[in-house]
Amino acid sequence: MDFLKNKLLTIVLVLCLAFTIFVGITANKKDNTGIIQGAITSTITPVQKYIYIAGQRINNMVYYISSITSLRKENLRLNLEIQSLNKKLIEYERYKRENEELMSLLNLKNTHQNTKFTSANVIGKVGENWFDIIIIDVGEDDGIKKGQYVLASQGLVGQVIEVNKNTSKVLTILDEKSNIPGKVSSTGEDGMVVGEGNSLKEKMCKIDYLPLETKAKPGDLIVTSNIINNEDILIPSDIQIGTIIKIEEESNLMNTAYIKPSVDFSKLQKVMVVIK
Repeated sequence: MDFLKNKLLTIVLVLCLAFTIFVGITANKKDNTGIIQGAITSTITPVQKYIYIAGQRINNMVYYISSITSLRKENLRLNLEIQSLNKKLIEYERYKRENEELMSLLNLKNTHQNTKFTSANVIGKVGENWFDIIIIDVGEDDGIKKGQYVLASQGLVGQVIEVNKNTSKVLTILDEKSNIPGKVSSTGEDGMVVGEGNSLKEKMCKIDYLPLETKAKPGDLIVTSNIINNEDILIPSDIQIGTIIKIEEESNLMNTAYIKPSVDFSKLQKVMVVIK
């Protein structure tokens, strides 16, 4: 009996000792693991820091590139919108100008109700001097004849010199071959209006055969005269031709007045032909 008690006690003591050793060994393993983990963490942490910084920079770069792409698309969209608005503005200005010309031509037509007109568009310019000859989009089918006078809303343009089926050529008052009766509005003195050709940089014409004792002066208006060369070719009287800018004595017999035309030939688009 005593032997059994001693044996049981011995077993208990051995088990206690084994448990104590197991706990000690386990604790040592955990401490070792903590040491290893600490060493790894100390090594990796700086690397993680730089990886994080690099990642942030890459992310910022990607965002910057994405922003540039978006800005370029927006810039392209705005440029296209500006181009569209500019095109609409040009069209608006053209329609506005055409409307103003049409209204002025209508007023001119209403002023001369006993005269028959045919409206036309300027579709081209020919010749060495850009504004000396123009082409209009009416011809024989519209009752146009050679010699007929052509007007714009501001005044006299010239005379028809060639007629085709649907188009005609007009010799303007700027051409030196042009010869159109005119007069000084303030004095009633008659003369012959001819073009200046290439003699001056500024496109002008002049009125010859003014008397030496003329009372005309710079600023006076030159208008169409009721003198006609052909009874079949009529022109309303007092249509503006231009304004006198200077007067010179050409000979002992006459004076010549240089004229700035009333018509702006660089913007000429719509005209009327005097039919009868």
